[in-house]
Amino acid sequence: MGGLFGVVSRENCITDLFYGIDYHSHLGTTIGGLVVLSDTITKPICHEITNSHFKTEFKDDFDKQKGNLGIGVISSREEDKQPLVFRSKLGTFALCTDGFIKNADTLIEEIIENGISFKEGSSKVNQTELVGELICKGVNITEGITKMYDKIHGTISLILLSETERCIYASSGVFPLVLGKKTTVKGDNFAVTSETSAFSNLNYEIQTYLEYKDIVSINELSIKTKMKSREKIVFCPFLHVYFDFPTSCHYGISGEIVRERCGDFLAQNDNIKPSLIMGVADSGIPHAHGYAKGKLKLGIKKAKKIVNRFTQGIINSDELKDDLTETFESMAPLRRPVIKFTAAWGRSYIPPQQSTRELVAYYKQVSNPQIIRDQSIVLVDDSIRRGTQLKRYLKDKIQPHRPKEVHARIGSPPQLFACYFDETTKRSDLIAWKAVKKIEGGEPKDISEYLEVSSKKYQMLNAIIQEAIGTISLKFISLDDMIKAIIEAPENTILKEENLCTYCWSGKKPILNDAIFQAKLL
Repeated sequence: MGGLFGVVSRENCITDLFYGIDYHSHLGTTIGGLVVLSDTITKPICHEITNSHFKTEFKDDFDKQKGNLGIGVISSREEDKQPLVFRSKLGTFALCTDGFIKNADTLIEEIIENGISFKEGSSKVNQTELVGELICKGVNITEGITKMYDKIHGTISLILLSETERCIYASSGVFPLVLGKKTTVKGDNFAVTSETSAFSNLNYEIQTYLEYKDIVSINELSIKTKMKSREKIVFCPFLHVYFDFPTSCHYGISGEIVRERCGDFLAQNDNIKPSLIMGVADSGIPHAHGYAKGKLKLGIKKAKKIVNRFTQGIINSDELKDDLTETFESMAPLRRPVIKFTAAWGRSYIPPQQSTRELVAYYKQVSNPQIIRDQSIVLVDDSIRRGTQLKRYLKDKIQPHRPKEVHARIGSPPQLFACYFDETTKRSDLIAWKAVKKIEGGEPKDISEYLEVSSKKYQMLNAIIQEAIGTISLKFISLDDMIKAIIEAPENTILKEENLCTYCWSGKKPILNDAIFQAKLL
């Protein structure tokens, strides 16, 4: 996982480029890099950011960089040092990528057999170098990007800085890109970003949400569509549910709003009467907001019915008082029993090592015992994958301070499959898959019952996970409701259910129209 940012400016772009890249720090904790174009492409700068921040590592480079065009990246791929510069028949260009190529080893062998050597990387070939070599096979950059998509099995989003054409090429995969514009006294500046949160403080306005495999070029005069993809959009819903910074939008849909809508769905038909509601920082907090708001809406609706029954003479004043009191007491406040210490602790899902993930998850949260003690708590989180972090969170941060009870509500369904576009998690690591194997006594031939919320096997899976993490009750949002939270969100410009990759929850593979995947289907 990572984030991309590029700028085409009427003046020195380094300020916008520097902060635009930094606004993607929540997406990567391993590598950061940037390169600019003045008369020629400068030497790329790349630093490891595992034990520091992008701003800290690159502060000494800030004043040394000058150019009107620039691109950069933050990534969690340890072997992917980038940007990389290619000197080829297509001219000189720099490249940054985000994504995952599932058939990389096969493509590497093919390229090596054709007499091309790979320079970057150690035990693993740099994925960005592989993408660049595939692009170089085209007669021009647009055809090269198209040919690259035809060869790969997986997904790649990219930004390419062409020295020869003095422009930036951009193309989106499953993790899409967005184009923005800022008007200055010298003219329009353009930017391309993985997340729109990078635009706000840099004063860019959203111009276009790039669709799946669209190819555009951006120079100092305009944005041009070089290739309009005929393939349907394939989009990762986990961007809205977890990955995105809350203010970011994809296809017009706000991540914060989707998380609130997921929480609202969780509140429906949930009869728990907690004394407080909490979210697990950071991405679980808007889910908890939505849950609290959903409970409030239900309470108001119920209170209106009670008053209506009173005005109709069905209940007396004492019954009115008792019923309203019970209703209002069911509308628990949203509170912070555990608080993230500072933003200096990054996201615990991003680091590639499990030990690092657990370390970050533990030290970044601080308990508030006086708020926890003797309370009936609904804890809302965005997801449960391995289950290790939430189990430890409850064991170390909540249970020692003697709550009355804790109920878990989760804003995405049980994950039965490792992400189709990710290599950091194995299916055998997933707590839901472990539960299925425990129930079945091995790997099942059919998992359809585990996808149906009302089925006996789903309830058994739910009970095993609940026991493992240590809560009184556990409820996941259904896949149907999570999909509705996204596609029925306000200002959705294009996304439909068929565009959402639900592989990690349903096992349904995304429809990728590349040659290798189609060959396997045939």
